[in-house]
Amino acid sequence: MKKSKIGIILASIYLIITIIIWIYTLFCSGMYCGLILVLPTTPWSFLLEGIINDSIFVFLVLVAFNSVLVYYLGWLIDRLIKKLKFFH
Repeated sequence: MKKSKIGIILASIYLIITIIIWIYTLFCSGMYCGLILVLPTTPWSFLLEGIINDSIFVFLVLVAFNSVLVYYLGWLIDRLIKKLKFFH
């Protein structure tokens, strides 16, 4: 399987946004500052609510899993673009 440029770009953007959100929560001083960490782990944070605990290890595993999913989404988009160019 060839590497997908679109997949790498999308996964990189996802990881950069996740790192920015994580850094923001480190320096936030409010009541619900950690709540924004749910966004990068969506939908797993809602689907596995009550099953998983709130630890950094679980957060990193879910982010890694989502980044793989985002990469494969980019790979599918890349394949679709190549097929459309082939038929054009």
